[in-house]
Amino acid sequence: MTKALNLQFVKNENRSLILYALAREGDLSRKELAAKLGLTPAAVTKICASLIETGFIREVGEADAAGKTGRREILLTLGNKDKICFGVNAEKDAVTLSLCTLDGRLVNKKRLPFINDVDEVLRQGVQFLDENAGLKDRIVGTGVCVIGSPDEDDFGIWKEKHLRQKFSDAFDLPVVIENNVKAFAESELIFGSAKSSGSVLFLKWGPGIGSAIVANGRVFSGNDSSATEIGHYIVNPAGRRCRCGRFGCLETEAGEDSILAELGTKLPLDEILKNCDNNTVNIIDHKINLVALALTNTATILNTEHIVLFGSMFNNSFVADKLIRQCIRYNTNLSEDMMEVSLLNGSVDYIGTAGVCAKKFFFESEA
Repeated sequence: MTKALNLQFVKNENRSLILYALAREGDLSRKELAAKLGLTPAAVTKICASLIETGFIREVGEADAAGKTGRREILLTLGNKDKICFGVNAEKDAVTLSLCTLDGRLVNKKRLPFINDVDEVLRQGVQFLDENAGLKDRIVGTGVCVIGSPDEDDFGIWKEKHLRQKFSDAFDLPVVIENNVKAFAESELIFGSAKSSGSVLFLKWGPGIGSAIVANGRVFSGNDSSATEIGHYIVNPAGRRCRCGRFGCLETEAGEDSILAELGTKLPLDEILKNCDNNTVNIIDHKINLVALALTNTATILNTEHIVLFGSMFNNSFVADKLIRQCIRYNTNLSEDMMEVSLLNGSVDYIGTAGVCAKKFFFESEA
């Protein structure tokens, strides 16, 4: 690496450190940033001047200098409230188009039935952007979240090559594409409670089952850039064939779609649990036990500090409470304080796209 490239790399790293510190700690002065990050005041001042010029941060007042003499310190705050991302979130049953500020606040969204034709998704996306044309100047990029691998030649649920380029060409915006569980983990690190935790295990339980691992404030990618696959732990060797090609995977045995098929109904699980018989309770208890075993074993191997639950199965407190109790029963080192349903669970259909956009186009964008 040449000296010029190395200096630019260090500058970009320090720029990200400043932005993440403001996200984690709240408003800080230049002096406080320098002390917390181990940077020189001169370096912080120079980087902050550039960030203010581009609207990434702004000055918001003076720090309380009670009992101190001398010049009062000016506080700095993030400018992510003013910047917007366009999101496309693809699940098994729906595609959600959204506009969200980079601090995680929803501006507008449109939920569509799942569309297998990518060209139609692009058409719908262009139409949605046209309907919100007044916000165009504030949009910094597009976040696309998909089930499965975000690799270039195998974009999960669509199995479409060159998808990033197609989205970029259609919307005339830079694009980042990510696995939906990993994207939710990124959003928790930026907007949620996980930003203060060291080691976090995420479990998504809905129509499918997925997971992600956070270590030292970073989402673990794995060898193939995908999130860890707890949903493909084999829990019943005699079970049905999974979409991954194996038999009896946790997702196939305990996913919400599997539960509803076993119950012989298409009603939402919330409705079923309001008035269910003993047979239904026994079936759901069995599924909870399968998930608890896989989750406890994974948490034990990772020695995780925090477990975050999200997905449609956790819209019902009955399922969440039972799963947490069962995990603690299997591993007494776990506690209720270590396990929680994410406060972002009601935002699953758009918050991941906001998280990956915030990371790519705000916190870690190049100067």
